Amino acid sequence: MYRLGRYRIALLFCARADDSSTSPSTIDHILAERGYDRHLRPNFGGAPVVVRVSMSIASIDQVSEVNMDYMVTIFLRQYWQDNRLAFEGTTANLTLDGRLSDRLWVPDLFIPNSKQAFLHKVTVDNKLLRLHPDGTVLYGQRITAKVACTMDLRNYPLDEQNCTLQYESYGYTTQDVLFLWKDGNASIHGLEDIEIAQFDIGGFTTSENHGYYETGEYPRLTFCFRLHRNVVFIILQTYLPAILLVISSWVSFFINPEAVPARVTLGITTVLTMTTLSSAAKESLPKISYIKAIDVYLAMCFFFVFAALLEYAIVNFSSVGIAKKQASLQGQQEKSECHVCRCHDVEARVGGLNGVSSQHTLRVDIENEAAQKETSFSLPDDVKDQCKSRGTFLPTQSSYADGAYPADAGLDDGEGKTRWPLAAAVTTMLHHIYGRRPQIKNSNNIDKYSRVMFPLLFVVLNIVYWSVYLYRRHYFVVF
Repeated sequence: MYRLGRYRIALLFCARADDSSTSPSTIDHILAERGYDRHLRPNFGGAPVVVRVSMSIASIDQVSEVNMDYMVTIFLRQYWQDNRLAFEGTTANLTLDGRLSDRLWVPDLFIPNSKQAFLHKVTVDNKLLRLHPDGTVLYGQRITAKVACTMDLRNYPLDEQNCTLQYESYGYTTQDVLFLWKDGNASIHGLEDIEIAQFDIGGFTTSENHGYYETGEYPRLTFCFRLHRNVVFIILQTYLPAILLVISSWVSFFINPEAVPARVTLGITTVLTMTTLSSAAKESLPKISYIKAIDVYLAMCFFFVFAALLEYAIVNFSSVGIAKKQASLQGQQEKSECHVCRCHDVEARVGGLNGVSSQHTLRVDIENEAAQKETSFSLPDDVKDQCKSRGTFLPTQSSYADGAYPADAGLDDGEGKTRWPLAAAVTTMLHHIYGRRPQIKNSNNIDKYSRVMFPLLFVVLNIVYWSVYLYRRHYFVVF
């Protein structure tokens, strides 16, 4: 094996068979006898060196939303002219061992927006070095880099991302080196053959500009390509399970309200499963401050699942209330039937005490006597109520069933004065509101309405959601 330090490297010729005049001594003549200095750029002290760049993209993969970067492997080629390397004796190009680049001046190109990068070295350094008779140099490298890509995930997963790959000169300013794309957009090769998981590659652009830093103005090349996210995978992984969970929560509307364990278990299970699904969907995304499209949808699904659980709570509460009310009304009806005869006895006794023959006069006298002084006998409250309902007692019966409660109930101090006027006013207002509340006569109607309203509202919100975000995807494209 030869020593690289002695610069005895083999030459491969892309030439005709009669170009035998070129020999290994050509390199020694060019580099040594001409006094070639690799530390000085071509045309040192004169016009800047124009470096033309082209590249072939081998792969783009590992696009990460969490780290906001992607991996790319490229074949980078740089062309420039160095008159110090011009030679005669052949019109063929000289393809040299790539390791000879250590003896030549090469541009100090780097990738400013890369996080990591390396040159491939298997089985040898993946470099290409080719000399043209006029001094034009072709320098090629195979590079893999992890490149930063700032993403806007507000429309995720209905989003499109712009990613860039930039090249700059690390030390030479625009006064020494200029970077240009060799053939504009035609300088990019292989992009049409790239396949990326979850993404489709859209268009791309190339541009030439400058980077401004404290140390000066540096040449910059920018390659920008667009990634269209393939939403089918996200739909199958997240959206479809969320929709099925919402539909599953509606099953409780068709279960008998008396089957408490079944409905409660179904409601809690769907809520917990929805929570797990939301957490799993967020694990593959960065912790960012703004709301994403998938967050909106999962929140909407969680609302419907949780609302289905609350709906049963309302149904159960209404069922218990209605059952108690019906039991109370039935009890009052039974008492009324039992005390009819007792009311007749009371009328007779009161008539005997006052000596009044007229039934109307009897009722008025009993009312006045009951209001002004205590009689010599006491009636049970339930009997009094039943007798009043039959007209035995004249004072009008207050209807508590419809919410018309007395404003000063429990607030009178015994002298006809209200102890807390504000409390009395608030109580009156609350009783008024309570009396105007909608009366639920059958709790099964809640389930019947929910069977229609929940699916209808869910479909409407889905139409709005997909319309808004698909519109934003197609019409708010900034390349």
